[in-house]
Amino acid sequence: MEIKQSQIDSLIDDVAYLEHEAEALKYVIESVPYTESPPGGRSIAEILMYLDHAQQNYYRKVIEDSYKSVRPINLNSYADPNETFEKDEELAKDIQKHLYKISKHRVALLNLIKNIQLIDWEREISRGRDTITLYEFTSQMVRKERSTLKEIADLVMTYQNGKQMQRELESRNTEK
Repeated sequence: MEIKQSQIDSLIDDVAYLEHEAEALKYVIESVPYTESPPGGRSIAEILMYLDHAQQNYYRKVIEDSYKSVRPINLNSYADPNETFEKDEELAKDIQKHLYKISKHRVALLNLIKNIQLIDWEREISRGRDTITLYEFTSQMVRKERSTLKEIADLVMTYQNGKQMQRELESRNTEK
């Protein structure tokens, strides 16, 4: 698969967008119960911590190793972020600090990606018998992160809509 510069430019834009999403959350996150976990799920704070953990301890390492290594790398030699993630209770309490860290890490990832030469995006990464390019691996990361950020945005909207409905009900009850 030949990778074109336009695809890389688009990928860079997508990674930049992820950084902007984290930045935008700073302004709405305080209005929602970000430490509350829905039944059978993770809280917004935990989801954000996991996202940052996966990027720092898995995706970024694979991307760096892939373009620095002469030989193809094997994903089976990297720890699955689902298995290595641990919730940081202190960080969960300071969501603004955590969002700042995420933004900072996104900028570093963006700079890393910008410095990868076009030819290096075709480097192979294997998982068992399957092989993908560095470009495909990074694109998968972006899709997963976008999906996760959409999940967070949906939770924020649900909480905000619930608050709005509560206010409307309360104002109707006081009018009677």
